Amino acid sequence: MNKVFFIRQYDYTPELLRHALQQILMPVAAKYGGFHNKKIMIKPNLLEYRKPEDPACVHPAMLNVLCELLRDEGAAKISIIENPAVHTAPAIISAMGIGEKLQDLQIHIANCERYEKIPTHKNAIFQQLEIATEFREHDLIIDFAKAKTHAMMTLTLAVKNLFGLIRGSERLGWHLAVGKDYHKFADLLLDIYTLVKPHISLLDAVTGMEGNGPGSGDPVQLGFIAAADDALALDMSVAGILGCPDIPILSRAAERNMLPQYENCGDIPAPLNIKLPEPPLPTLEWGVYFPVKLRDYLRKKMVSYPVVDKNTCIGCGLCVQKCPPQSLKLKKGKPRFHYPECIRCYCCQEYCPKGAITSGKTFLMRCADIFERLFRIGKRH
Repeated sequence: MNKVFFIRQYDYTPELLRHALQQILMPVAAKYGGFHNKKIMIKPNLLEYRKPEDPACVHPAMLNVLCELLRDEGAAKISIIENPAVHTAPAIISAMGIGEKLQDLQIHIANCERYEKIPTHKNAIFQQLEIATEFREHDLIIDFAKAKTHAMMTLTLAVKNLFGLIRGSERLGWHLAVGKDYHKFADLLLDIYTLVKPHISLLDAVTGMEGNGPGSGDPVQLGFIAAADDALALDMSVAGILGCPDIPILSRAAERNMLPQYENCGDIPAPLNIKLPEPPLPTLEWGVYFPVKLRDYLRKKMVSYPVVDKNTCIGCGLCVQKCPPQSLKLKKGKPRFHYPECIRCYCCQEYCPKGAITSGKTFLMRCADIFERLFRIGKRH
């Protein structure tokens, strides 16, 4: 049975982080004979570092302490390899202010560079994926994720973090391919997870992100760190703690009989409530049968859409550059959507440096919310 280890941690003091990481990582690493003489690849969540202690990324102090711990445990080689959306991994590490420290520790820092089309497995939805192959050149893979909300997937934790191993241009293509089908996107993430199967998943949830995640949400103190030998087990456990047990990744994993058994160990956090983004699909629990054609129509019409706050927007055009179907155009210095072409991938929201793009509800979604509230009130009476 998989074990998910927890420890409470309320700040990023290096000495306290060192103790915390030792407590939760060493039991997981023991399964693989520890870290000694191993070539280790860390795949951190480095979306973009725009301000001190930016919750869009794993915290620099924890990344630095992790590397110090691995070096002290006798790792033969330590690599930080990531494929950030906008900047390079070395540039983000430099912006974090830990570049020289990691250089002194002889840590190799690089973007993903070598990609191959790799067959997945017979039960996969996507039978072949073009993915960075550096993970096959190391003895241990540490999937180092940040606890954040996500407009498409509700939460981004350990499984979603592996999407960064897909080439940047291909990521846009996948968003375009899956379109508004968020369950299909969840299937893609699950197939990446089963292909890579990181040995250790580590989650920075000391300070997480709530609201308009994964790039422009608000910091929220969660007060814990988690580690496991299975990324999906970690996601199941943490999603439950954060009050989101039915996120798309877990729903699809359940339908595909992929959910692992696990047990929580250590100082397990009490349930937490965080502010979530608007759900991409309405949660309807009416128990009403919809004909197939009506279901398909509702599915197209009842999907949230990105909206721009023109007062917050600075007109940088990054959302236009990153839009997979090119449904955004700059007009009078502000982005304007052509919604019939928008696939609701929320790349624009993820890359917006000012948090000016959020998700909005369609008219039918607002009506559905009202109907559902009335329906539930009726059931109570």
